Amino acid sequence: MPSIAVKDFGPIAQAEIDLKPLTVLIGPNNTGKSYLALAVYSLSQTVSETRNAQIRSPKSLIPLEVRRSSVQRLKRAGDWNRVSSEISKFVGQFEPRGLPAKVRAWLRTESRPWAKSLAKGMEYELLRCFGSSMNQLGRRGHQDGPSGFAIDVRDESAGLSWAMSCSEDDLSTDRWEPGMPNSVDRGVRRWWVPPNILVQSENLAAEILLASYAAFILQGYSAPSHYLPASRSGILQGHKTLASLIVGRASTAWIDSMEVERLPGVITDLVQALLVLDRASPPSGKIKKIVEYLESKVVAGSVDIKKQLEYPDLQYQNDAGEFRLHQVSSMISEVAPMVLYLKYLVRSGHLFIVEEPESHLDPANQRLVARAIAMLVNAGVRILVTTHSDIFLQQINNLVQASGLESRRRLRMGYKAVEVLKPGDVSAYVFQPGNSGTHVTALPVDADYGISTESFDRVHRALYDEVIKMEHSG
Repeated sequence: MPSIAVKDFGPIAQAEIDLKPLTVLIGPNNTGKSYLALAVYSLSQTVSETRNAQIRSPKSLIPLEVRRSSVQRLKRAGDWNRVSSEISKFVGQFEPRGLPAKVRAWLRTESRPWAKSLAKGMEYELLRCFGSSMNQLGRRGHQDGPSGFAIDVRDESAGLSWAMSCSEDDLSTDRWEPGMPNSVDRGVRRWWVPPNILVQSENLAAEILLASYAAFILQGYSAPSHYLPASRSGILQGHKTLASLIVGRASTAWIDSMEVERLPGVITDLVQALLVLDRASPPSGKIKKIVEYLESKVVAGSVDIKKQLEYPDLQYQNDAGEFRLHQVSSMISEVAPMVLYLKYLVRSGHLFIVEEPESHLDPANQRLVARAIAMLVNAGVRILVTTHSDIFLQQINNLVQASGLESRRRLRMGYKAVEVLKPGDVSAYVFQPGNSGTHVTALPVDADYGISTESFDRVHRALYDEVIKMEHSG
């Protein structure tokens, strides 16, 4: 199971979360939920980009001199003919445990330069996503000198333990302990390589062997990822002006110096995604039904892109006609990015991070969006949400509890099988601020009670107690 832990990161003193099909981060404002969500996004972006580089060329991740010395060590480590034979089995299953023990040890050792490049990639993504220097991401006030932080990445199924730390504005790998999984699924990495090349080209064989191994041990984090920030409704309404301004200034940048205010990467990612939405990429059957559910039940209309010559325009349409998004309610502007992402970007197997899905929604629509998120989980989309809403959480709880009901009873309550959440597919964490920073606690999740509400319904209980006191005081 993939997990990520952070220490002294933003407001967070300590946190560790397991990334399940649905991961829910709960807590008051300014406690670090977005910090942790952005760390997950940065990690996924780093690994995903690295995998893309491997597909283009495994050589791009390992310097030439390192590769040459690595091949020589591999030749000394075991029977080269046996190694070549194992690599040639790419049409079926490639099994690291079938390799000689010395070759397995070689894989662990030679992946270390690759781990160093990963840490640099993670550093770049953190800088880009947060739009600030690395030393500003550490928790301030907990120590003298520059603020540092630590990130620990683990995946039990792949046997991975990878620790990074930041000090003096530099992210480095402190520990890299890759495991030796039973087998590598050929769906993770596929090359067509003539068998005679494997015998003749030792460099190529070693690169394929190492790249396949590295791709597998990080596959829990390598899914394409998408991030919807909490400020998405305003971005959606103003993205055309922002992009037009930048494009207009670009034509005179060689005459006048062009200074652009630094924007967090998740905002620029959202704007860029809106610019390149392609109607030629419709969603699959399951996700298409979820899009139809959101459009019919929540926004009561359709949200889509209207391609113009110079710029795509985003529009909302219902029985009354067509409207640009700045002409409609904030609720529609809030849900519209989710609809557009599901229509053209998010697919089964992807990671979809949504900050405050309940924002600008009335209680009834919060329940509907929670049910749509459950349907996405059952369609194979991995979801991470941050939330403040007791209503949203209670609806998630009901969907977890419904998993324990007999099907007829569940249907009488109005819940379809595609909306039910298995307890094992859900993890939930409450962020609790304190004098020493935020500490994050895992909440129990089971079919009888859903997510334990004891830690996050204090406001409702306080209001109820206040009502009772007023009634009795009369």
